[in-house]
Amino acid sequence: MASIINKDNIIAIYGRLGWGNFVDWLVTICLGLIIFLTTVSLGGVRPDTQLALLPLFAILLTLHGIWLAVDNASPKRLSHIPFLFVPALLWMLCSVYWFSPVPWRGWYEMIYALQAFIVLWVLSNNVRTRAHLWALIIMSLSPAAFAIANGFYQVSQERPHIFGAMTDYGLELNPDFLQRATGAFADPNSFAAFLLILLPSLLIMAGVTRLPKILRGLAVYIVLMFFVGIALTQSYWAFAAVVILVAIVPWLCFRGLKARLLYSCLGASAMALTLSAMVIFHPFFKKGFEQAQSDEGEVVRLVLWREALHLVAENPITGVGAGAYRVAFEQSPRVSLADSPETPHNDYLLVLSQLGLLGVALFGIPILYVFVRAFRRWRKEPFSVKLKNRRGTIMAPQRFFLSLGLAGVISFALCMAASFILYVPSLTLYGVLAFAILVKASFNRQIILPLHRILRLEYFLLATCVGWSFYVLSSTKLEANALELRASEQLGYVVDMRVHVAGNDKLLDEVLILYEDAVIADSQNVDAWLGRSASLCQLYFRSPGEFEHLAKKAVASAELAVEISPLYWKTWAQLGVARSFYGEADLAEEALLKALELAPNNSNAHYYYAAFLSFDKERREQALISVRAALDINPKNIVATRLQQKLLIL
Repeated sequence: MASIINKDNIIAIYGRLGWGNFVDWLVTICLGLIIFLTTVSLGGVRPDTQLALLPLFAILLTLHGIWLAVDNASPKRLSHIPFLFVPALLWMLCSVYWFSPVPWRGWYEMIYALQAFIVLWVLSNNVRTRAHLWALIIMSLSPAAFAIANGFYQVSQERPHIFGAMTDYGLELNPDFLQRATGAFADPNSFAAFLLILLPSLLIMAGVTRLPKILRGLAVYIVLMFFVGIALTQSYWAFAAVVILVAIVPWLCFRGLKARLLYSCLGASAMALTLSAMVIFHPFFKKGFEQAQSDEGEVVRLVLWREALHLVAENPITGVGAGAYRVAFEQSPRVSLADSPETPHNDYLLVLSQLGLLGVALFGIPILYVFVRAFRRWRKEPFSVKLKNRRGTIMAPQRFFLSLGLAGVISFALCMAASFILYVPSLTLYGVLAFAILVKASFNRQIILPLHRILRLEYFLLATCVGWSFYVLSSTKLEANALELRASEQLGYVVDMRVHVAGNDKLLDEVLILYEDAVIADSQNVDAWLGRSASLCQLYFRSPGEFEHLAKKAVASAELAVEISPLYWKTWAQLGVARSFYGEADLAEEALLKALELAPNNSNAHYYYAAFLSFDKERREQALISVRAALDINPKNIVATRLQQKLLIL
């Protein structure tokens, strides 16, 4: 009976029999789990999800350390490419500490950047064989099945589908996304970007002679499903991206210039005509396209991009600070929107506005260096190789994987120009996977490690300590963020439904407890201090006679917020509100005016000042002027509208 292990101790698909290869398979499975679980949990955008998945990153580094200790490769080499990004991470850390007016938000971005770096480091050094890489690619493609099936289901529903992203409470999608496919994500733009990032790789798998015909046919079927999924998102920037990608892919698939031009033109023309016909003749897409052209649709991107460029002009070297785009937008003297954006819907402008030209250079130069080197290596690789004992040729394996990596990076870069990829951790991980393929296929590992037994143990201890230290330091930040976010959502419900006036008193107590747990987890989380102060102020409506000691706590929380973040308008606004409840009218007005000074074009800043003035009968006219200014900036400010009606009646 034939043995499954050959004379070189190699098992088919599995690889060499040994502890090093076994641990490498465990590393590959851990990487696949991270990508899969992050993707199917709303793309990892919730801090609850990130907190739940954080131990996997520590386990990943621990497995990497075990691999360093037990692998018998001689000499043992590591990739130097991840070290090229260390200066960028250090600059980002400096931005968090010294330049950002909201350092606690900068820490969240720092954590996501470190997660991406950990995955890049492990991918560049582990996943040593093609079998490992194919297994990881298959695991990374698997969430698409769930996402597409869920996207088709969502389009047929008359209410937003409810998700659970590793939380102990239900989540409901934004009603604006009704009958738009969001897949496994919280918004259609992220779902469209997810499909776009994977699409070129599947087109290459289907188009080149490398895989068996049955797998190529399956790839064609999946590509068609992807096209339909992208259409159902009604993200019209993605339609343009599809045409561009379909035009690019033939240049990676075919050898002759005529074939490349022919398939590029035919593919792009066919997609452009198909998508145009859908928009023109189908009422479902026609209505969506009209909405996208409105001021509240895709056109708003121009407003966000212009403001991001203004911020860059004001802070060209350092930017406004990590995590500070939203605050800078809220405090802009030039523009205001009903909902403050987290990003400018363009990741290049996001990095440029937050980290400045230096940040873009430190991140961009290593990426461009690897891409150019990979492209040159791709051009030098033979297009095809002849199979032994079989007719015909297939694409050379190195060229095939380089084509996958190049296509993935190009698609990722294209999506960055029109969406918020960097704020969706799972999409960032897919970009890292494509980039790591280029690193593995284009560069030799240049760092040689000594193989002494004691040093092996030190490698293991170092990797393990780094992994679990990252877990401990990050978990406090993410836990505080998760608690604060949940409390803010519940506090918004309390205020909107006027539960604080008459209703379930227990709910407001739960909100207060969540905020207090958040500040215990991370005392530097200003949003949690502000929420604690705001929820304490709401207790006034429950028992005004016993409110004095609670108002004092509200003032203390707001003062701590101001101390941590003195350049954030909301800290001064909440301090003004708390002091107003405490009876310190002069100090309250001073704080509210400071908030207006920081955010002169912010509707809510004007509303808070108008609400303060409305309690003084002699200053009602001044209050009307302020509330009108709030409504001029944002006519949809509901609370300002109510206050104006009240002032006009009185």
